[in-house]
Amino acid sequence: MNYLKLAALLIVVFSCDDIIEVEDISQKTVAVLAPTNNSVIANSTVTFSWGALNDADQYRLQISTPTFSDATQIVVDSLVTSTSFTTVLTSNSYEWRVRAENTGYVTAFSTQNFLVEATEIVDISEKIVALLAPANTVVFGSTDTINFSWDPVLEADTYSFQIAIPSFENATEIIKNESTTTSTFSVSNLEVNSYEWRVRALNSTYQTSYSTQNFTVEE
Repeated sequence: MNYLKLAALLIVVFSCDDIIEVEDISQKTVAVLAPTNNSVIANSTVTFSWGALNDADQYRLQISTPTFSDATQIVVDSLVTSTSFTTVLTSNSYEWRVRAENTGYVTAFSTQNFLVEATEIVDISEKIVALLAPANTVVFGSTDTINFSWDPVLEADTYSFQIAIPSFENATEIIKNESTTTSTFSVSNLEVNSYEWRVRALNSTYQTSYSTQNFTVEE
């Protein structure tokens, strides 16, 4: 045997040793975590998640409306390497499925159905928060408890409540910056000074402008 034939034989032997066997995952099952079967989701942003499968390189995620057997639309057909996927869906009935894949094999799909009933978020940006108390320019004593209140705004989830010294335009300090779900707030034992307070309403998408009034604390 000459040197060229020997070299060729060695290359074949070592190449065979370097071949990596691909694991057969075809009989395995992807464990679906969320959304589970018959889930009702009150949000248009939906996150899909599933358990990782050993020896999988990627996952194929598909979403159909209303079902895969009677599909009017395949809204998602994606390959992902992670075990979660987030997308925005309109209110409708859906079916989703996921399978694991590697270079040689795929699992069967794991399938679930769900319903999106996304509540429409109302635009409150043009609404005004009506401040009730204390009235503008009221004077308090340094030991007083000051009770702030305002009219609730329909479709608001929270309120941003702030107090500044001496005003927000020329603030030297913001002494309160709170979020509250109620339409009242109380503060005690403020130092002698001039103050401005303001409130705005917020929901998950919109917010109003601030409504502002001032008060003074004296000895």
